[in-house]
Amino acid sequence: MSYGENAIIVVASRWLTPLSALFAFTLLADWPAGVGIGFAAGAILALPFVLNALIFGVGSVLRSAPPILLRAVLGLALALAFASAGLPNMPWSAILTEFSAFLATASAISLVSVAIMGRAGALRDATW
Repeated sequence: MSYGENAIIVVASRWLTPLSALFAFTLLADWPAGVGIGFAAGAILALPFVLNALIFGVGSVLRSAPPILLRAVLGLALALAFASAGLPNMPWSAILTEFSAFLATASAISLVSVAIMGRAGALRDATW
């Protein structure tokens, strides 16, 4: 897609990306731990990745967040989830669980969407 023919979509995407990230971090910081807000905030944080992949192409998303970085964040989130589940009586355990759900959701949605959208261009009608 050229930038001139869909200038409104391009500008909206560039404005919505930081606002969406700010909204996700605000949700994570303001809501009490234990209500499942980590998943919702992670899904909101992953939306700009999906939107930018649709508008600017998968290559632009891969340059901004390489898959190895997303996999490392996903692994860190799982390690944090196991640590918070193993220490349930600690005062920060619920906060750590929400934060690990936030990181895991954001990185997993980004990885899956990039994998699906990156593969879609290589598919042909005969392979269906």
